[in-house]
Amino acid sequence: MKFKSKQDWWLTLIVWGAMFFSIGNGMYTLIEEPFSADMFFVLLVSIILPLFIIWMWLTTCYILDEHHLVVKFGPFKKKIPLESIKSVKKTMNPLSSPALSLKRLEIVYGDFQTVLISPEDREEFMKILSAKCPHVKVEKL
Repeated sequence: MKFKSKQDWWLTLIVWGAMFFSIGNGMYTLIEEPFSADMFFVLLVSIILPLFIIWMWLTTCYILDEHHLVVKFGPFKKKIPLESIKSVKKTMNPLSSPALSLKRLEIVYGDFQTVLISPEDREEFMKILSAKCPHVKVEKL
């Protein structure tokens, strides 16, 4: 089952606003300034990097299949075997992660590894995960 990432409205405004400003600023510089070696850096930082971030924003999702939890964000993909998941709990942890909302789930797996995700429906995600993994400790707030 595929779960899209929940997206906080304020974070959406910040990310998209910054990306459009950066892309617009880079395009203006490329049009107005004579081409030089520095333009490659401008192109990279102000146009390509924001497009990469937007790509990650648009493609962040979580897939629960029969054997894995797959966390996808842009070109990155993390496969977590369901049998290695030890616990899941709700959190508002602001650490960097493939989560587009502060309403997150902290999943502990393997030997002290964690991932923070933000499925649109946290309750449904936790229900399905606990059905697929009866050994998982589900901590509710």
